[in-house]
Amino acid sequence: MVTSVETIQTDAEVVLPGWCGDDFVCVLRRPSLLTLASRGAITNPLMKTARKLFYAGVSPDSGNLEEEGRILLEIAAAALVKPAFAELEQRGIELTDEQLIAIFQYTQAGAKALEQFRGFCAGDVGDPHGTAVWNQTQ
Repeated sequence: MVTSVETIQTDAEVVLPGWCGDDFVCVLRRPSLLTLASRGAITNPLMKTARKLFYAGVSPDSGNLEEEGRILLEIAAAALVKPAFAELEQRGIELTDEQLIAIFQYTQAGAKALEQFRGFCAGDVGDPHGTAVWNQTQ
């Protein structure tokens, strides 16, 4: 059976790391890095770095930080639906490095890639002391 266009969902509500410990809940889409490149959003001088990011991901020794930053910003601009990247810029709000990397990883691997950015409570991993401390603080 052919997929109906009406049933295709390209946007998802995603929880990203916030600025001061709070979560940043936004709506993201997963734009194609290849489409961005073919439309000129990622210029020829950045193609080598974009290719490296596409195949190897972001790593501490991956190369030119300035180029990677420009690519991550282009991807964030294409991925952010709500709030739009332009809205954040108009209000003088800059995405953190952690948010830019999380958005990039989401665009490449979906929500599963964001699990590493989620914190956990001690009680979530079977630590009996986490519950005891939590009860004492109430």
